[in-house]
Amino acid sequence: MERGEGDKDQPKIKYLTLDILKPHFPSIVELSKVIAANVDGVEKVISEIVEMDQDTESIKMQVYGNDVNLDKLIEVIRDFGASLHSIDEVIVENS
Repeated sequence: MERGEGDKDQPKIKYLTLDILKPHFPSIVELSKVIAANVDGVEKVISEIVEMDQDTESIKMQVYGNDVNLDKLIEVIRDFGASLHSIDEVIVENS
């Protein structure tokens, strides 16, 4: 989904709850910082480890913003060595 000039009146992603599986390192702090710094539209990231095993961590991540770029968000998660299991909640609003 590419963004263009015609997207100004399209509904915008304001909030997401994500279920992510990642290796122990780098930390959820680093992942959260990378997302906040590199994903257009992201204003706040809240991450919580909900389960941990020998090699991985399951994370519940809440992403807040104004027109969050979902494609870039998924790309950053994958580039970090993590995988997106599911999008469990989303809020989309018209501007």
